[in-house]
Amino acid sequence: MVFASPDVIDDNDCALAAENMMLAAQSLGVGSCWIGLAAGLGNDKEFQKEMGVPEGHKLIAPLIFGYPAKENLKAPARNSDVILKWID
Repeated sequence: MVFASPDVIDDNDCALAAENMMLAAQSLGVGSCWIGLAAGLGNDKEFQKEMGVPEGHKLIAPLIFGYPAKENLKAPARNSDVILKWID
């Protein structure tokens, strides 16, 4: 879980750090998932105390990591004939 200290101005920095953690995990063969339903744990003072979260910090990214049940999952081949529309 990624928590932000009270002096963090922009939560996006924490979200980007979480994304980098997920990308790094993938490169090591570890799967990850952002569990939005776990966001409520950020309001649970007992949970924060148990996890050792300093007072005043807020939960930004509830992440889980683990090894996938199936390895070497490949993305499906892309159709090169697909035309994208540029939006101005």
